[in-house]
Amino acid sequence: MVGSSVWVKVGGGPQGGEASATSLGFAPSTTVVRGRGPRAAAASKEAGKFRALSRRAGAMMPPMRILYVVHQFYPQFVSGTEQYVLALARAGRAAGDDVRVFTVDPDFRNVDPPTETAEYEHLGVPVTRYRFDKAQVRNHVLTDFHNPEVGAAFRKVLAEFQPHFVHAFHLRWVGIDRMTDMKEAGVPFGVHLMDFWYICPNFLLLRPGGELCEGPPDGGFGCFDCVYTEIEQWAREPWAREQAAKKLAADEFPAHDEAGAEAGYAMSRRREILTKSLKQAAIVYSPSQTVKQLLVNQGAPEEPIALSRYAIDWDLIGTPDPPPETITIGFVGTLAPHKGLDVLLNAFRTLEGDLRLSVHGRFGDFPEFDEKVRQLASPDHRVHFAGGFRRDQLREVLGGLHLLVVPSKWRENTPFVCLEGRAAGLPVIASDLDGMSEAVPQGRGALFRTGDHQDLARVLREQVSAVQARNGQRLDPDRSIPTVPAQYQTFREDYVRLGRSK
Repeated sequence: MVGSSVWVKVGGGPQGGEASATSLGFAPSTTVVRGRGPRAAAASKEAGKFRALSRRAGAMMPPMRILYVVHQFYPQFVSGTEQYVLALARAGRAAGDDVRVFTVDPDFRNVDPPTETAEYEHLGVPVTRYRFDKAQVRNHVLTDFHNPEVGAAFRKVLAEFQPHFVHAFHLRWVGIDRMTDMKEAGVPFGVHLMDFWYICPNFLLLRPGGELCEGPPDGGFGCFDCVYTEIEQWAREPWAREQAAKKLAADEFPAHDEAGAEAGYAMSRRREILTKSLKQAAIVYSPSQTVKQLLVNQGAPEEPIALSRYAIDWDLIGTPDPPPETITIGFVGTLAPHKGLDVLLNAFRTLEGDLRLSVHGRFGDFPEFDEKVRQLASPDHRVHFAGGFRRDQLREVLGGLHLLVVPSKWRENTPFVCLEGRAAGLPVIASDLDGMSEAVPQGRGALFRTGDHQDLARVLREQVSAVQARNGQRLDPDRSIPTVPAQYQTFREDYVRLGRSK
């Protein structure tokens, strides 16, 4: 197997930003908090606050070595998970801890060289990224959650870095077998439930026709309706099911074999294997009660799962500009079918008056849906497609809105945009799905029946009237949402309590 090891330094400049934008239409902030100025002063203040909170018996607690593990990372990938991990890592380093990131390259287009260990920095955070040999993947269903090839690179990081604690934010393609590596190395670890991956291979718990899914149907074989559809005919054949039943009776672990029957067996065991793996963690963080309950319903242990609401980077919100004169309704996110922009467009077209709909997200990821969206918007000149934006433009984007609509058709895992909208004083109008309703507390917006554009139009009329009654002013910022440095301190208390001392 050909491999290489390289060292690069990634500063998040224009080239890195362009690469990141290929993920969601957002580019990472290129601002580094250093030197002088208000943001540097704010970072220094937060770090000082953290150190004060870290004192025990009048003495400063020693720095900790913390390893964050995630399935993909900057600069190539910049979804909400990567942004959250980066923000926490930077907060930890600002507080004096040595926080580093281990990740993999999940892009199956990157095959030259087939394996590579890249060590680099992104905005001051040291990163080790391992590229596993995609040509060696024989069972994609299994490798998605069990990837022995990553083991040697990960164990090397554990041996050299000697972390006090490992916080695993996402293990797709990294492999839950890394939990075994950590157990054998004597390194305590926690797991974060960033989505529904532990019970759903496409993360969404959404069926192809748009119906909500409560968990793997047909003993897991039904998941082939959504993912790896090209091998469905071999994976679900009666003889393949019979073979899977025999392997299950013998309690055989799925094999890294390219046979469709083996992929079917891996899928049938997937939920059981992944939910049971959580028992190995010292703590499991769930950002919402909805996610926790869904996993428990599917066999995950309830005991180590702790509710931990997301924090946001308040510096990115700042003080938004005064809203424009024309009442502006906003959509901020990926232009994907499950995000429900079509529902919003249908609702907006029924509204009368001097209103504006501003859509912030890029075209190109879902061409068929792009065409549908354009057709729905074309008769209405009040609809404006603003495109994607950089993270450091968030204040400007939210400052141009009076109302924020999050019309998702799936149980979002506490969308960051809901929290950021509330922080900017925007009423949030969201689908009435369980995960969404948790992100919109009373007095901070309203809910509508999921997928029902007429009900959404009704709620929009009510909210527009409320904006007019406030003379266009926003709500006060929702200060109940924690800052990232404060949340890092909370996590650190767990790291100290659960981690090893040396």
